[in-house]
Amino acid sequence: MVVSQIISAQLRPLHPHQQVAEAIASMHAQQVHELPVVAEDQLTLLGVATEALLMDCAPAMPIQDLLQELPKTAVSVQSHLFDVLKVYQENQLSVIPVLDEAEHYVGSVTMQTLLEGLAKLMNVQEPGAIIQLQMPTHDYMLSDIARLAEVNDVRILDVCTIYDGIHDMINVFLKTNRMDVNALVATFSRYHYQVVQIYAQESAMDSLRDNYDMLMNYINM
Repeated sequence: MVVSQIISAQLRPLHPHQQVAEAIASMHAQQVHELPVVAEDQLTLLGVATEALLMDCAPAMPIQDLLQELPKTAVSVQSHLFDVLKVYQENQLSVIPVLDEAEHYVGSVTMQTLLEGLAKLMNVQEPGAIIQLQMPTHDYMLSDIARLAEVNDVRILDVCTIYDGIHDMINVFLKTNRMDVNALVATFSRYHYQVVQIYAQESAMDSLRDNYDMLMNYINM
C-alpha cells in the first residue's frame, strides 16, 4: 500500500501571507498540530508549520518571516506506508505533506489516515487468531512457517516480527484467517517452534477492534 491510497486532501494548508494567529486558529479548527505551508501557486511546498513553533511568535507575524525555521519534511505519493511510518518516527510530526512526481504539493498524510492504512494493510478488522512464535534468528524461515500453516489449512494474513538483538532471537506474530488454530499450534510445537502466546478468543478480537475504533475517535477529537 502506498501513500496515494491514503492521501488526505481535506486539510487546508497555510500560505506565507497569513499571520501566526490565523495559522494557529486554522490548526485548532482542523484539529491538528501542524500544517503544510504552500506558496500562492498552491503547488510549491515551503515547509511545515508547527503549533509549538508558532506559539513562541508574535500573533501578527506573517508566516513568511518563519520559512527558514520550518522543516521541509515530505514524502512521495509513491512512498510505501512503512516508509511514511519511519518519517513520522524520525520527525515527530502528525501531518506530513505529500509531493507528486513533479514535487508539487498534492495533499497530506495525517496520523489518522496512516493508522487506517496500516490497519487495512495488517488486516486488523479481519477475524482470526494471532500466534506468537519465538526462535533463534538463524532458525527463522518464513517459508517453513507458511508451509506448516498451509498443511493445516490456515492462511496467514499478515506477519510481523520483532528482533531481540541482545539474545539474537526473533518474535514472529502471525495473523491467521481462523480462530481455531489448535492443530496448527500442535504442528508448530511438533516442529520445535516455541509458541509464546495465542490470541484467539472472540472477546479479545472484539476488544482489539474496539480499541482501534476508540483510538480513531480520540484522534478525531
